Amino acid sequence: MEFSREGVTLRPPTEDDCQFLADLGNNMKTQGWNQRLPPIRVPEIISERMKEGLKKPYKAMLMIDTDQDGTVGYINYDEEKPRLGATLGLIIGEDYWGKGYAQIATEIVLEFLFEERGLKVVSAWSQSGNVRAVGAAEKMGFKVSVRVREGTIMYGQLHDTLCLDMLREEYYESRGKEDKIGSC
Repeated sequence: MEFSREGVTLRPPTEDDCQFLADLGNNMKTQGWNQRLPPIRVPEIISERMKEGLKKPYKAMLMIDTDQDGTVGYINYDEEKPRLGATLGLIIGEDYWGKGYAQIATEIVLEFLFEERGLKVVSAWSQSGNVRAVGAAEKMGFKVSVRVREGTIMYGQLHDTLCLDMLREEYYESRGKEDKIGSC
């Protein structure tokens, strides 16, 4: 599975991506939501997890390649059963923040999940200290649906853990599209 739009291509990871993924996973700025866990990612572990993940249906990890900057991060989704929703994950390398790559990649995956897979809801987790990520998600139409107060540590401070989600109807309405499949 490969998707392209506006100079951004989403593609499956390869063994050559393992070091890049380990570096992202060990960077406390890109892992701001997860700072209570020690950064112990190594390419060998990433490779094994990648191979296991490729065997699972209704789950994908896609590298974010750009025409201008090369590989800048990854986006993943994991559908819940029965096929009602999915959870997104996204990490962009710090050097590429603010360039719109996360928004384009997320829009590609949202389109696939709502329009091709026919899901009812797509969720993403973040934390209140990651103001840029929360703001970008809200700008795309995600709404805070769950708040776990002081559930995350970032730079030694407690922040609320947030689940943001978007319903199928909200996706179509906010983009001025017609829902040809309909809701569950």
